[in-house]
Amino acid sequence: MSDVAVDSALDPYRLPDEAVVRSAWDDALERGGEMLVLAGNDVTLLSPVATEAVLAARRGIAVGELSRRLVVEFGEPEGIDAGDMARDIITVLVSRGVMTVDASE
Repeated sequence: MSDVAVDSALDPYRLPDEAVVRSAWDDALERGGEMLVLAGNDVTLLSPVATEAVLAARRGIAVGELSRRLVVEFGEPEGIDAGDMARDIITVLVSRGVMTVDASE
């Protein structure tokens, strides 16, 4: 997966900054800043940004905190709000079974 580019305007559910996300996978290989992840029967190649996101979310992290961490590691994204970028990455990783959103209740 290259750096995630998902139109967040198409996502009907906007995760609040307080929402906690967690990553989960069955096996992974990390090399050169990228990560090859096995989640269920699906294999996904993660970009360095997505790799940082799943490693940061291994024990759970709030969306806002994840966004700030990605900015510290990679700088401000061009042409998109950092929070929206983090939500786009989360959306794709959830769809691939690599990340989950904790229930709010």
